[in-house]
Amino acid sequence: MLGFLLLSIAWAEPQFTQLTEGEAAPFAGRLLNEEAIVKIAVEDKFKVQQCDLQIDYEKQKLESLQKFEIEKVKIELNAKNDILENKISLRDDRIKDLESLSKPIKPVYYVAAGFLVGAGSTIGILYAVY
Repeated sequence: MLGFLLLSIAWAEPQFTQLTEGEAAPFAGRLLNEEAIVKIAVEDKFKVQQCDLQIDYEKQKLESLQKFEIEKVKIELNAKNDILENKISLRDDRIKDLESLSKPIKPVYYVAAGFLVGAGSTIGILYAVY
């Protein structure tokens, strides 16, 4: 029922006529004076401007929020990169410290140890056999 009423209003032809005071209206409907028509037109333009302002405000608000989120993510990323670079630097320093503590044994000590073990085992075998 409501749909039928809305469709009939949407397809109805607008009718306009000029009336003077005391004259009978030629059709049923609403009668508006010049001030009412101007008020409706002005309110319509005002609503369009108000809607445009609201759209611009919301758009700027969303852009600001988006910029804020982007900056926040950039700051978090930079902080994490700094932390990882510091960890890598500490690891490299630790490796250098451990390498400086570990000094290889000189080959002369291997030769001397081999000579002593060989001589000692030879002397031990000689005493065991005799």
